[in-house]
Formats: sequence, C-alpha cells, structure tokens
Amino acid sequence: MNKFEINTNRLNIKLMDEDGSQQLYEKNYWGLWKVSVKGNDVFIGYILVKPLNISSEFPDVNNIEIGWRFKEENWGQGYATEAAKAVADKVTEQPNIKMLSATADVNNDASIRIMEKLGMSFVKNYKDETQKTDVVSVLYSKVL
Repeated sequence: MNKFEINTNRLNIKLMDEDGSQQLYEKNYWGLWKVSVKGNDVFIGYILVKPLNISSEFPDVNNIEIGWRFKEENWGQGYATEAAKAVADKVTEQPNIKMLSATADVNNDASIRIMEKLGMSFVKNYKDETQKTDVVSVLYSKVL
C-alpha cells in the first residue's frame, strides 16, 4: 500500500490521479479520493479534500475542507462516514493543518450528521455564492 491509499475494514480509498494533475496536491493529500468496497473494487463514491475557500484570492491552506459524494444506492450504510473519517485522520496528521471543515446544503441532514460524527460543530449558515443560487448552506468546523 502506498501512502496515498487508505484501507478500512470495508473500504479501499485511493487518491485519484488519472491525468497526472494530482502531483502538486499529493504531498498535502488534496484532491479526490476514490472509494470502493473491498473485494469487488466497485466505485461507490468519493471524498474531496481541499483548502477552505480554494477559489478565493486567499485560500486557507491551514483549514482543510472535506466533502463527500456517494452513489444513492450506497446511502445509509455508513460508507461516507467511514471513508470521511479515514481520510480526515490521514489529512490531519500534517502539523500545519489547524482546522477541519465541511459544508452542506442546510437541509442535508445526512451530511450534517457525518460532520458531527467527525467531531465538527456548527459555525454558520451562509449563501453559497459559488453556486449562483439561493441555496443556504451550513459550515461546520473542528479545531485540531
């Protein structure tokens, strides 16, 4: 197993690098982590890791945002929580990471539960300007 792979009891998690573009990010574990079930290697979802506000003029490289997206047929089985925790544990081993954050639609109760299971607390509601909609989002964070 290389340092960009994580295995849990049920899952294989690997930092994706389909076109070589990940090289800049690998040292920080930023990027998309492919999640598959052990034994069949079928893709079930992914974990995203990036600095909070990466699209802004001053992204916060000490506050890492983690997010997840899984195929609907895999919802409710604990895969997202298991994968997010494993990746968060790996990412936060870095001494320069001071905070772990996540965002979600304010009505996405399942994602909010995952944030809470990761030890994050509610910070604020806000309008996600990057989405160009009136969707209200929540920000949860955990000081490390």
